[in-house]
Amino acid sequence: MNGNNESLNLNNLPAGRYDAVCSPEAFASMCGVSDDTVMGWIKTGTVPAVRMAGSQVINLERLCQDLEQGKDQFDEGDYAND
Repeated sequence: MNGNNESLNLNNLPAGRYDAVCSPEAFASMCGVSDDTVMGWIKTGTVPAVRMAGSQVINLERLCQDLEQGKDQFDEGDYAND
């Protein structure tokens, strides 16, 4: 992943059934990066995010669908039009 020079470690994502969304803080913990890094990824469209109740959350459903379809690189702007 670009943006904050930290990469996403997909091995830390939960296996099995996924919740539809998660907080940036929870996603940062799963990925082993800082909250600021995840917020940077959201702002640059590097990860899929949606606004819920006034806050940005990671769209895990979309992320997992993309991973299942073989996506293995996430770059700035990938989700800029979401």
